[in-house]
Amino acid sequence: MRALGAKNILIRAAEQGYITELACKMPECFCPEELGGATYFEPVNTELSDWMPTHEHFPLSKQEGGKEAVDNAILAHRLCNRIDYSIRVGRSHARDLERIRKAREEAIARNKQGRGRDH
Repeated sequence: MRALGAKNILIRAAEQGYITELACKMPECFCPEELGGATYFEPVNTELSDWMPTHEHFPLSKQEGGKEAVDNAILAHRLCNRIDYSIRVGRSHARDLERIRKAREEAIARNKQGRGRDH
């Protein structure tokens, strides 16, 4: 997680055994399988990638008074975290779903190009 530039809370949660797998643990992971699905993460950078690692307050959400603590932390993709919040509060997330569709199409195109070079 350090190599990805994840927040210190996520690194500490992993070191203490609260996070045991480098995978998005949101109720629903939206990362396209063509990219790598729940286990695919991009490094944190200034552009704030949809697939960068983020901290989600769980089992007690921030809205419900959950604190940023190792025992209240799960790993999530930035976009999965945002969509989950949108669903919980009833906010439209159609643009986010469109981003996922585009990411899937781009990954499929890249995968086809890669296979074409192998033959």
